Amino acid sequence: MNDALLAAEGVSFTPMIETEATSLEEVMQQLNELVGLKAIKKRITDYTSYLQFLKIRTDKGFEDQQRISLHSVFTGNPGTGKTTVARMLGQIYKHMGLLSKGHVHDVDRADLVGEYIGQTAPKVKEAIKQARGGVLFIDEAYSLSRVKDDAKDFGREVIEIIIKEMSDGKGDLAIIVAGYPAEMRTFIDTNPGLRSRFSQWFEFPDYLPQEL
Repeated sequence: MNDALLAAEGVSFTPMIETEATSLEEVMQQLNELVGLKAIKKRITDYTSYLQFLKIRTDKGFEDQQRISLHSVFTGNPGTGKTTVARMLGQIYKHMGLLSKGHVHDVDRADLVGEYIGQTAPKVKEAIKQARGGVLFIDEAYSLSRVKDDAKDFGREVIEIIIKEMSDGKGDLAIIVAGYPAEMRTFIDTNPGLRSRFSQWFEFPDYLPQEL
């Protein structure tokens, strides 16, 4: 039975982090010890090396056209390890000096979208405040932009605030949006601002039977 079938049966398999790592090397070791996720591990290892390179250049005073961006898109079925890897990325960024805390603040549409005019912005800003210093993990982010969206749906307002935060916010924040692959591609394509700010994509495959 693959992971998608397990999810359909209401069973979710997500590897857990037993202890918080005390160094970048320890986080990377914990990452490599996760079951499966071979391609994800390689992507993160390569990405971490690239971020270290950019950080060294920045610390030495070199001006790079490409800013260090910590914002990412996670695609995959439920139970494929997205939240676990997000927590590890938060710790990686912390130990690299890119985030001050490295924690993960996990939200979804219900946590961000208000029922009435004037309710959405305060909810989104509070979520950003809670996540500052770490990762704002938005699960099922595609639900913020529905195909038959209209002016009465406040999901668009959430997206606009998120884009503004990524553009000229206070920083010290990594935003990760997650969800099913096809839905997330549609979500990112709905707004050019999203495409330009989420430069990193991580595709999480279902676990193989032997891995489960």
